[in-house]
Amino acid sequence: MNTAATIAAQIGNTDWYLTGIRSSAGECDHCGRTLKHLYSVRNGQTGEDMIVGRGCCKKVTGWTLTAAQAARALRYAEAQARANATWSRFALAYPECAAKLLRDRNAELLRMRTATYTGGGPIAQHYNQIRNGSIPEGRWREAASRYMAGQIA
Repeated sequence: MNTAATIAAQIGNTDWYLTGIRSSAGECDHCGRTLKHLYSVRNGQTGEDMIVGRGCCKKVTGWTLTAAQAARALRYAEAQARANATWSRFALAYPECAAKLLRDRNAELLRMRTATYTGGGPIAQHYNQIRNGSIPEGRWREAASRYMAGQIA
């Protein structure tokens, strides 16, 4: 499997991931037909990469994706990758604060029995603001100091 970081959206609950969409003529790896709209897919178990049309995507992965669904899935995967990269940079810059924020966020979410994506309480919101870039990198020091001082709870 390619070790380079690739944005990928899992296709349903399968081992297959959508890694790209192409709108230029090319050949389907499954049926050999020349098609204009193609999906790049990767099997997470075997590392096999394929370029397939929509019909063959269903045959190979078991799922049918419309162009809109595929584009939406990739946009979501890209946003998650950006958020994860932002959090990783924050955690490297402020490891003690990041560790405390994660512990507190998880405890808060358990207390509230709230899924992460709904925002949760103030601690989860602070975590999400850092991850999604609402608190810009230039204000991380201030945000970390306020959190560690107990000003966000």
